[in-house]
Amino acid sequence: MPDNTQHQLSHKLILRIVELSILTLLIDLTLRPLLVQLPIYFTWIGLLDLAIVTSLYIIVRFNIFPTLEIILSLLVAIIIITPSFALSGGVNSQVAYLLPLYPIMAALIGGYRESLIVTIILAIGIILATIFSQHITDLTGAMYSEQKSIDRGFWLTTSIIFSGVFGRFFLKRYTELTQQLKNENIQDPLTGLFNRRGLNLHFSKELDSADASSSSLSLILIDIDYFKKINDMYGHDIGDICLIEIASNLSQAIRKNDILARFGGEEFIIILPNTTKSEAASIAEKLRVLISKQKFSSLNLVLTITQGLTEYNKDNDNALKMIKRADKALYRGKDKGRNCVEQSE
Repeated sequence: MPDNTQHQLSHKLILRIVELSILTLLIDLTLRPLLVQLPIYFTWIGLLDLAIVTSLYIIVRFNIFPTLEIILSLLVAIIIITPSFALSGGVNSQVAYLLPLYPIMAALIGGYRESLIVTIILAIGIILATIFSQHITDLTGAMYSEQKSIDRGFWLTTSIIFSGVFGRFFLKRYTELTQQLKNENIQDPLTGLFNRRGLNLHFSKELDSADASSSSLSLILIDIDYFKKINDMYGHDIGDICLIEIASNLSQAIRKNDILARFGGEEFIIILPNTTKSEAASIAEKLRVLISKQKFSSLNLVLTITQGLTEYNKDNDNALKMIKRADKALYRGKDKGRNCVEQSE
């Protein structure tokens, strides 16, 4: 996933969480006095929490500090629960049962680093709260029990650490699945090359780069000669093997920064950054010779390729126009007998 898209998703997630927090605080401030009698300072804490969360909402909603949204969100999450935790029994507080959710929440809206930091802060806080539990108010009115506080502190710390570990596992698995999905979306399943979606993504970036740097950009459209006969005579399984092997040959022959994609059927396309048309013609000729000297599949079939190439003109030019010019050049090459390189007019 591009960084910009990932930031947008995190921004939306933070916004929804903050909105839910505001709603929860409003309900708590409205209903709590009707259900339970607590000291007045809890109401003031609730109002202060509401003010803090509302301020965070404004910051996130209007993108005031976009690079600090995650850090501010996690900081606010810890700030708003700390007074209630400290004033309602520490490790014996019902609020404490929410703490193991924090590392997972940090993993969701931030990442492993954020989850680790929150886990460490909370674990240290729980240990300190356990040590000084005798001096923390227990609103339940229960008599202080050192053993009970130690037991609860131990299990609460364990739960938080487990939550942090789970957050790391979740992120690792999420990253793997996201990358797999991304690859499936932009890769051709047969050859492993970029498909049209992947091509369009990279083509757009290279066009922007060429505009920004005033550098040259060329394109080669490749077609395997008489490929339909291969499928008709030997079957599509042999045809698929030929496609895979040709894709492998082309992939190994191009330069590191060149972009190779399967354009469809037996057609391939190569984007060549910082390459003039004459330089692209030289590369295309080397590819033509390479393929013509190879033998493909277990049947040792001899195949050739015809190529059409063009260069980015910059003046009102775009990807579609470049591909059309290369396609016309390709068909001129076919009309001339195939197994050749033809440049656009």
